[in-house]
Amino acid sequence: MRWRGGSAMGRLFRQTALLTLTGLRGLAQRRGAALVTVISITTVVGVLVSLLAIREGTSIFQPQAARADEATVLSRGAPNGFQSSISRAEFAAIADTPGVKQGADGHPNAYAFAVVSVDALRKDGRRGAVNLVGYTQGWQRVDGDVKIIAGRLYRPALRELIVSEPIRKMYRGFDVGDHIILRGTEWTVVGVFATSDSLADSLLRADAATVMSAFGRNTFGQVNVQLQSPAAFKLFADSLAHNPAVSVDVLTVAQQYEKSFGGLKRLLTFISYFIGAVMASGAIFGALNSLYASVESRQRELATLRAVGFNSVPIIVSVLIESILLALPGALLGALLAWILFNGNAVNTGSLIFKLSVTPHLLAVGIWWALAIGLAGGSLPALRAARRPVATALRAS
Repeated sequence: MRWRGGSAMGRLFRQTALLTLTGLRGLAQRRGAALVTVISITTVVGVLVSLLAIREGTSIFQPQAARADEATVLSRGAPNGFQSSISRAEFAAIADTPGVKQGADGHPNAYAFAVVSVDALRKDGRRGAVNLVGYTQGWQRVDGDVKIIAGRLYRPALRELIVSEPIRKMYRGFDVGDHIILRGTEWTVVGVFATSDSLADSLLRADAATVMSAFGRNTFGQVNVQLQSPAAFKLFADSLAHNPAVSVDVLTVAQQYEKSFGGLKRLLTFISYFIGAVMASGAIFGALNSLYASVESRQRELATLRAVGFNSVPIIVSVLIESILLALPGALLGALLAWILFNGNAVNTGSLIFKLSVTPHLLAVGIWWALAIGLAGGSLPALRAARRPVATALRAS
């Protein structure tokens, strides 16, 4: 029994291989329809992976990217740092709250900042906006990821600022030594900084007191603190909740990211797959056209093979294999084009800047998407070839 089963399986494999090779040899006669299928799938995968690369780039704004030992403080009910208002006295009280890590010099690892939006001119001539953030002293103890790569750090009490490398590349007038006019006063760009893909890429940095004076502000927008450990968050939050001198909301950085950017990621995911699905439907019709042409051109051959004992299963499998083999080049080409054209490119939406990221995961998604298109496009022609009565196929030929 085992030998017979193995022999039957062997016949099925041989029949499938023979039919598949025969179908692939016929691609030369159907190269127009086959090329349409490959191009359609290339387009679908390229667009899908490119859109998902935008979503992947926003991962720097997602909870997974947040430090576990950092907390954010906003004024009570404020949705973000732009609409928050924290006085200097409240900042001092927050920095002295139990749970905040102390530096070697005895000062708390805490800083406050104020955010203002300023107009800027992109290098392509379009208007844009960037965020100028004024920081109190101590921010480097918490944000140690910021590195000066050109020039120097700004000095307190002077109208000096440093810019992120993406802003310098994307906007005019932000090279070291350039002077820009903000609120009627001249500021000097004294340095360029880089980070490991964080929200800081969207910022200009300067001294908090100088920014607040220039823009008529008297309160900070947000306070960030480094905790003694992630477990110290509860102590820190509870202490502030029971402190009558402050009226604030305390969030982990992960909670703040989800609150501010969670909706953006979900929207980008929906748009990516929705557009991908619409385009995939067109690619499926392209595959159907090519494979129906293949089945029609081979109907006498397939009918004869079925008449002499070929099973229907190898016919179905061979057509599906042909469909998948048409889909694979399109998948690989589309993923490659998306990687070449978009990976690492900086995108500016509103005042946020982030880099597109074509990851191995996205390449795998694109390939699986293409295989699904291939299977969907090949299923109906495969069933048609296997179910068509032999006598009808021979007469039609």
